[in-house]
Amino acid sequence: MSETLRQLRARVKRESPYVGIRPYSHNIIRLTLAEIDKRFGRPAANKAVRDFNLEDKGFNEEPEHE
Repeated sequence: MSETLRQLRARVKRESPYVGIRPYSHNIIRLTLAEIDKRFGRPAANKAVRDFNLEDKGFNEEPEHE
């Protein structure tokens, strides 16, 4: 069963406070954002970056035009 956008965003939200603290949080968020991008589009992934203040943790929004 594939995860919904809500479930993927919940994973990002759950891991975001631990970037730089837990060893794999950054990787988990990076992979989850990639999955959101692949399945729901770049705007959805960028929205997660904004909504969870991930730029402060080293993540960037990606250009939405391809």
